[in-house]
Amino acid sequence: MDNEKRKKQCGAVPRLKERLLERGLESISQKEYKEAAALLRQARRLDHDDGEIGTAYMIALYEAGDYERAKEQGRQMLREGTGDYFEILDLFLMILVQLGEHEEISSTLHALLEEKEAPPDKLDHYEKLLAFSEKRMQMPKPEQEPGQTGRKLFETGNQEEQILRVSHLVHENIRPYLDEIRAYIRDPDEHPFIQTLLLNVLKEQGITDEFEVQKLGKAGAVNPAHLLPIFETQLYNLLITRLSRDLEQKNPTLFAQVKTVLDRHFFLLYPFEPEPEDPSLWTAAYYSMGLKLFGQEAYLDKIAMYYSVEPDALLEAVRYLESLEEISLPNL
Repeated sequence: MDNEKRKKQCGAVPRLKERLLERGLESISQKEYKEAAALLRQARRLDHDDGEIGTAYMIALYEAGDYERAKEQGRQMLREGTGDYFEILDLFLMILVQLGEHEEISSTLHALLEEKEAPPDKLDHYEKLLAFSEKRMQMPKPEQEPGQTGRKLFETGNQEEQILRVSHLVHENIRPYLDEIRAYIRDPDEHPFIQTLLLNVLKEQGITDEFEVQKLGKAGAVNPAHLLPIFETQLYNLLITRLSRDLEQKNPTLFAQVKTVLDRHFFLLYPFEPEPEDPSLWTAAYYSMGLKLFGQEAYLDKIAMYYSVEPDALLEAVRYLESLEEISLPNL
């Protein structure tokens, strides 16, 4: 259909293109991706040059698992220069990772980096992705044993590559990987950061199976679909509220530093939390630790008195937080 016919069709039904786009975006927000793709495909036929429609259509295809069509849509938009170039490029690269097409990732990124037009804030990500793809290109493809139908989630012990793999897992059907995920999150020797990433993926996909989690000396069985988000638990919110009250007005920089530490600890511990569940004790501990990190002397007896906690319990709590600080996060 040429542009003149498209215009006539749009004119026949007032705001048809806009209505299709609105309905398509609404379907995406409701995770009805196949319906969204069908609506946005119609909208794109009416206006092939609309970058917003093209991008939304590509996202709908990607979320629906139609990676080949999404890839072709992305390639076409990059070639024609429609939409936000780097938004389309990032999604295009994610699809190529999903399809395991590391040769095309390599050629695309080499061309981009040679032109020296990548935004500074994305440069490190592109360089790491390029290095990852070139490593994968050099790896021999594993031969599948007769009768083997399982799919491997992790083919490497490299934490950076594992994190990159997990970051794309939310867009896949993860059921073929459940046995491997189950083994990973119940292994106390695996990295707690990646264990949390996997739990978030299970929660995001609504997995209702029960999983045993062992990390940082804690163990328990959880149903991912029923877990609260990391930063929405009662204890976390109580600590943030009290630390904000006691610190933010007096020293906003110190409060920001303490919050960063608190967030990191709760992410590592998830789905567990510091024990005992005593908001006063942990507020005092984070307050004390923040002062030490900021180069100030922490008077534990005075802090313990202010928060009505035992000095020995506070000292033990601070030592526990310091042990969490010794866990090195993956080099992202």
